[in-house]
Amino acid sequence: MPTVSSPANVLVTGANGFYGLWVVRALLERGYAVKGAVRSPTAADTLKRFIENKYPAQAAKFQTVIVPDITAPGAFDDAVKEVSAVVHTASPMTFAEEDPETYTKPAVGGTVGILQSVLKHGTNVKRVVITSSLAAVFSTDAPPGLYAEDVWNDDAVRIVAEQGRKAPGDVKYMASKTLAERAAWEFMREHKDAVKFDLCTVLPSWSMGIPSNDPASPAEMGSTPGFLYSQLFAVPPPAQREPPCFNYVDVRDAVEMHVRALEIEAAGGERFIASSHVCSWQDWLNAASALGVLPKLDKGDPKAAENCPPHPTCSNEKAQRLLGMKFRTLPETFREVYEYFNGRGWLADLQA
Repeated sequence: MPTVSSPANVLVTGANGFYGLWVVRALLERGYAVKGAVRSPTAADTLKRFIENKYPAQAAKFQTVIVPDITAPGAFDDAVKEVSAVVHTASPMTFAEEDPETYTKPAVGGTVGILQSVLKHGTNVKRVVITSSLAAVFSTDAPPGLYAEDVWNDDAVRIVAEQGRKAPGDVKYMASKTLAERAAWEFMREHKDAVKFDLCTVLPSWSMGIPSNDPASPAEMGSTPGFLYSQLFAVPPPAQREPPCFNYVDVRDAVEMHVRALEIEAAGGERFIASSHVCSWQDWLNAASALGVLPKLDKGDPKAAENCPPHPTCSNEKAQRLLGMKFRTLPETFREVYEYFNGRGWLADLQA
């Protein structure tokens, strides 16, 4: 299928979320026109002001569209008109709800809904990129080994089917991501004779980096950058940093993969894991020591980074081969995170 390129118009759903806003910013920086879908007029006004302040030269290429309920029939019918591509990032990110439908309905309904809208009304759309998750490949307690894009997290789906409300919150979330991505690929198979666009999914691992929206304080950060801040820089530090080891990707690399997934013809019809490597929190503390910053940050046990227990590991070979990705190292990510937080004055308690 044909690819898209600047200055094409791209619809980004969840445009004020952590991933959505980073995608919006990356596309504007490359000269694309962007239509950002959010759920309320207030969110739209806030997002427009942010773009006008951050990208005054590109602000004329950005517009918002309000989609109050992504599961409503035809929710995206108007939004998909007059765009050449769609990046669908909108999906709930929570572990706290009891009812599995609270996770699954918006994840699956929003994903299938936007594909239905593109099929019916997105006459110019050439490609749809969906933000899935490593959670759709394996659970955090999966057996050690190397996992690639041919693996699906059917265990999470089974557990939620068996346990319902009693299933752990993180398992409900993982099941919803698995079901949503499977539903997308099934939609493409069922409508293969009618669709005039192709699909690509990007599956980020634990995404580390600075917030996309320049919040006023750490307390106003979203869950992903806020978690990084609380685990590394909180005073006093957490009694135990969790999880002990995890697959990690710099959010800038994962966002770059979304953009390349739009542009590279070979990406059509493919899943891509977005992950750099397995790390521990001790690796992050060691990066701070190597950089010679934050003298009051606890040092942990520098050698503990060498003792990460056997862990499921992601293969990023496909992303390197088809998308040409070269992933940032943990010290590179830490440096940017440190410079941003320190520049905002949020690390003063850890300085000498």
